Amino acid sequence: MAATEWEWDALSAAALEAYRAARRAEAVHLWRRAAALAGDFPEGDPRRAAGRNNSALAFMIDQDHDAAARALSSALVAWDAALEWTRGMAVSAVARSSLYHQRMEQRHAAVYGDVRRARHREFLGGAAALTRFNLAIARLFLDDDETADALLTTALAEREQAFGPNNTEAVEIARVLSGRADADGADDRMALYDARIRAAAGNPASDVLDSWRREQPLEMTDTRRLLAAGYLTAIVHERDFL
Repeated sequence: MAATEWEWDALSAAALEAYRAARRAEAVHLWRRAAALAGDFPEGDPRRAAGRNNSALAFMIDQDHDAAARALSSALVAWDAALEWTRGMAVSAVARSSLYHQRMEQRHAAVYGDVRRARHREFLGGAAALTRFNLAIARLFLDDDETADALLTTALAEREQAFGPNNTEAVEIARVLSGRADADGADDRMALYDARIRAAAGNPASDVLDSWRREQPLEMTDTRRLLAAGYLTAIVHERDFL
C-alpha cells in the first residue's frame, strides 16, 4: 500500500502539470492510473474523491457532459465520505517556535486535534468546491442552468472560505459567475464579481502545486493524504468549456 500511495501523489501532480500545459492525453492517462490506484484506498480516503474528480475531466475533454455529470456527482458523494474520514484521522503534531505552545498542545491534545480537524474539513470543502464547479459546467452544457448556478455560487463560497478570495481557482469560479450575471443582464451582480477578480489580481495567492510541494509532509501520514487530495484536485480549464 505504501508504494501505491507515493505513486498516487506522483501521478496526480504530474497529471495536473500536464493538463495545465494542454497535454490533455497525457493528463487523462495519468489521472486514470491514479484513480485505479485510489480504488484500493480505504473508504472515505479523500484521495478517492480527488481521483474521481480528476478522471471525470476526461469526459469533459471529450465533451461527454452526461458522463461527466454522473462521474462528478459520484465524486461529490466521495467528498462527503472524506469529510467524515477527517473525524477519525490521525492528526499530526505541528511544530511551533514557542515552547509554551508545544506544551499547551501536548496538555490539551484533544482540543487542538479538534481544531485542526475542523480546519481539515474546511480544506476538503475547498477541494470539493472544484468538483462542484466542474459539475456546474457540465450542467450548463446540459441546459440545467438553475442547478449550475446554485453549484457555482456554493463552489465560490466554499473555495474562498478554504483558500481565500485571491486563490486562482476561486478567481476562475468568480469569472464564470460574472459571465453568467452578464448573460442575465444583472449588471450589479456582475460588477461585484468583477471587483473581486480585480482585487485578487493585485495580490494573487500561491499556486496550489507550489503549496503542495512546500507543505507536503515527508512521511505518509493522514495529513499528507489530506493535503494531496486537496491540492491535487483539478479544475476544468476554460479551453475545455469556452
